[in-house]
Amino acid sequence: MDKSDIATLTKTEFDKKQEQVVELPALDFFKINFVSFLVPLYICLGIFLLFEYGFINFLSIPLIFHILLIPIFLLFLYYLYLILLIEFSARWVRNWNKKSPPIEGVFRRVLDDKKSDEGKMIKYYHKRGFIIKYPMWLTSKSPFPWLVNRTLKRISHNKIGKNVIYCDSYVGLEFTDLGDNVFIYPTSALSSHAVNTIFGKISIMEIKLGKETTFYPGIIAGPNALTTNKNVIFPNTVLHKNWRGKPDKYYYQGSPGKPIEISHLKN
Repeated sequence: MDKSDIATLTKTEFDKKQEQVVELPALDFFKINFVSFLVPLYICLGIFLLFEYGFINFLSIPLIFHILLIPIFLLFLYYLYLILLIEFSARWVRNWNKKSPPIEGVFRRVLDDKKSDEGKMIKYYHKRGFIIKYPMWLTSKSPFPWLVNRTLKRISHNKIGKNVIYCDSYVGLEFTDLGDNVFIYPTSALSSHAVNTIFGKISIMEIKLGKETTFYPGIIAGPNALTTNKNVIFPNTVLHKNWRGKPDKYYYQGSPGKPIEISHLKN
């Protein structure tokens, strides 16, 4: 095989891989953006116009009261938009789940055969990942950050306990089970899926964090990682796929995370 044959073969393989890309069909993209993202906006706009012309003008509210009411009312409409956005997006996902229920496991990452069982599962997996990103981003940057938990519970397959706090971190979009009082510092990340090779297999498994688990900055937790109650994971620690701690050990650090003693930290 000479250099020209190798170049041709390489180009053929490259072209084949280029065809194996994840693309959302244009019609689905339009429907999701219009129905889930724009319809709630139009509803809020209609309420605003009703407020202005059916309440302010009709009752001849003085200008000073109008000025005082507008910021409060706009904040209310922003909150209402986020709630409607979450619920409309959740409705889409419920319909998709009837066609292809989300499941845990290790699957072939099939991108070119959407009629096979795994191809269909991967298709809807990517759709769910697309639709949740905008509500997640918007709620996390809003004055109502607690709506992040509502987004995760309503749209995806997440169990979020009481008083769970995500700081500016990378949340697990689906298949996470977080106990009460879990605290996750900025820059930490949960990922319930992992691609083993670029076009090989994909692992989708639940991450479970016990009650009162604390993640310090720079932590990565992979699929099927499990912490028990009151675990403290110190900075720059990796909880790899299928990670498990040790019985009666609460403090972990390193790559992968290994038990440490508090006396070690004091020194």
